[in-house]
Amino acid sequence: MTSYLYPYIQESINLNSKYKDNYILAIQYSLDGLSFVIFDTQEQKFICLKHYHFSEKNVALEELLLELQEREEWKLDEFKSVKLLIDNNLNTFVPKDYYQKESEKDYLSMLNIKVMTSVKSDSLTNDIINIYPAPSDIDNILKNNNRTTVAHTSSVIVESLIKEFSERIQGMRAFVNVKNNSYELTIINDTNLIFHNYFNFNTKEDFLYFILFTFEQLKIDNESIPLYFMGLIEEKSVLVELCSRYIRNIRFFNRNNNYNYINELDSIPYYYYYILYNSVSCE
Repeated sequence: MTSYLYPYIQESINLNSKYKDNYILAIQYSLDGLSFVIFDTQEQKFICLKHYHFSEKNVALEELLLELQEREEWKLDEFKSVKLLIDNNLNTFVPKDYYQKESEKDYLSMLNIKVMTSVKSDSLTNDIINIYPAPSDIDNILKNNNRTTVAHTSSVIVESLIKEFSERIQGMRAFVNVKNNSYELTIINDTNLIFHNYFNFNTKEDFLYFILFTFEQLKIDNESIPLYFMGLIEEKSVLVELCSRYIRNIRFFNRNNNYNYINELDSIPYYYYYILYNSVSCE
């Protein structure tokens, strides 16, 4: 079989099939890569994290999952549950009061989001519905793997942030999830979603401009609001350095101490894989 996946990060542990019924597998699928974590529900411990980079474009998701199972020598249906996360910028949030199941494609078309086949939706906290187009083979994947569910990564971000900060001092907070030449900006006030959008950038000035412009439009004080970073960014990057000149309160996520982690994961910044780590606690 032609190989479409190449290891980027590989932190391994002996996965005894006898205990797989205790394991949750979370897979994050984007256009240029596939990452996954395995979580032991009995020990409340993350025991594996890997990332693969695609060697070819436009390969069907179902084919990628088949190869992943061959390489890892396990099957999706061996796990207690599998969470398949769709990672792209094709989604929209709709208040539950205005949501109609039969109009899902219409919501997306109003944003010029093309829907070739399937549309999925996630029901979130605070009566929010997240609607997004799914890969053409997603229904077949779900049919053949009855322990697998699908969600959009933006759903995980919003749900995780609302849950985490509901237990802290209330207030306005901003979050940037950095990808390759793009990022998504999420703003939450207390436990309410105020803003969520995606921005492409070519320069560090572009990166900063969209954040400050959003703050200005929403009348947010950039001297006081905390700005949290997650995703593909270094703490000492030029992007962070520039943002810190204009936004006083720059932060990065630390580990959730409610869970345990194998020692091998100590070398990988937690915020790189914030979505994967937090997906295991999102319903």
